[in-house]
Amino acid sequence: MYNLTFAEIVKRPSPDLILAALLLAKELAYPQLSVGHYLRRLDDLADRATKRIRLNDSTAVRAELLSDFLFKQEQFRGNTAVYDDPRNSYLNEVLDRRRGIPISLSLIYLAVADRLHLPAFGIGLPGHFIVGVSVPGDTLFFDPFHGGGRLSAADCARLVELTIGYSGAFQQEWLAAVSPRDILMRMLNNLRIIFMQRHQWPEAIAVVERMRQIQPDNPYHLRELGVIYYQTGEMHRAANYLQAYLQKEPDAADLETIREGIADALERWVRQN
Repeated sequence: MYNLTFAEIVKRPSPDLILAALLLAKELAYPQLSVGHYLRRLDDLADRATKRIRLNDSTAVRAELLSDFLFKQEQFRGNTAVYDDPRNSYLNEVLDRRRGIPISLSLIYLAVADRLHLPAFGIGLPGHFIVGVSVPGDTLFFDPFHGGGRLSAADCARLVELTIGYSGAFQQEWLAAVSPRDILMRMLNNLRIIFMQRHQWPEAIAVVERMRQIQPDNPYHLRELGVIYYQTGEMHRAANYLQAYLQKEPDAADLETIREGIADALERWVRQN
């Protein structure tokens, strides 16, 4: 199982989120990473959690105790000092350093909750990621980045306002469970933004290629690759990706800009050769 690639995992009807996240770290940054080692680390966390969480407790009590165990006793916490450190997005680093961003810390909760048979799921609020746990007739919300505390629906609305400055009506669909593929896309997009801002083009290319593996029919990944290859000076590849983008999006809003980019890239490629 550990010899599978990220692409093979995400093609499955129900991809294993935690396995995919570890394979992502292995392929993007840590080629010697032992996936089995980190899965055993999560097993160990779950074993230690069971010593503090009684099976006959209610789901609500067990969910709160797990949050307390992970974010107080085990001291997993948000990396507020260096939020844009790429290591915050790699599950192996989060396990090693006990520091992360909202989505990666939520993955730790989800992984251990799954081992404890708790009905937990990820929630992708605009600008912030949290965890939900289904209880009879209700849903509990937890914020792993801010110490694992309980949130009300009103707290979630305030989080959105504080994070992205949104002051409109809160959308209840924001509290819906997020699929494993959408979680992986959000993790990859975080890395894409970091690497683009840092002009780390090879890393950005590797990230966008994995985004394509999840969403092979999304034309905007072709556009992104064209832009990145333009930045690296690989003009022929840039032109090819931008042309492929326009073939899929002939009525794109940025049609003329992309056409100008293709012409410029090909002109530069001719001069290079």
